[in-house]
Amino acid sequence: MNYRLVVFDFDGTLADSMMSSVQIFREIGPALGLREMDDLEQARHMPTRQVLKAVGATFWKMPKIVRAFQAKAAEHAPHLKLHHGVAEALTALHATGIRMGILSSNKEANIRVCLAANGVEHLFGFVVGQPKLFGKARAIRRIRRREGVDRSEFVYVGDESRDLDAARKAGVSVAAVSWGFHSPELLASMNPTHLLTHPAELLKLVSVTAAA
Repeated sequence: MNYRLVVFDFDGTLADSMMSSVQIFREIGPALGLREMDDLEQARHMPTRQVLKAVGATFWKMPKIVRAFQAKAAEHAPHLKLHHGVAEALTALHATGIRMGILSSNKEANIRVCLAANGVEHLFGFVVGQPKLFGKARAIRRIRRREGVDRSEFVYVGDESRDLDAARKAGVSVAAVSWGFHSPELLASMNPTHLLTHPAELLKLVSVTAAA
């Protein structure tokens, strides 16, 4: 398998944004009628849809929730840090000539502010903000067609169950990272193509596939 394109989720996968996201939901929750998730560790073992159901985030509320989250996230973006080791791994990946992009439910402007603040924006060929929380599969298909790569040449890297679901639905490989929101146990139970435990393994993954 020879990956030509590596596309990353942003929050939780690249950015160490879990506590920032928790704070944002606490701020926007009351006005949107959301219940607070008291046990964050328990939530990490629950699929995304189950977490949303637990806090009262119904289908009809989702557009308002996403817009409110993105607006608040803009305030946090300049201060977000990448996970330890991510910047180094991205720089090494870029040096191999692999094309990289980002597909996230966050807003493109927010993502770019964070990337620029951490000195890595130039490493990515594109950044796509997908406003629908569960619209990534369709976005992956659009990106793949636009980039002119085969399904076998595309790998999506994410930290949530919905990332794995989207990649599987779009027919591409998926690398699940254990340093983000969802627990390694939950991710492993979903049988991702690759399960990574440290950012440095991103380079090893691409090196191995490129040599295949």
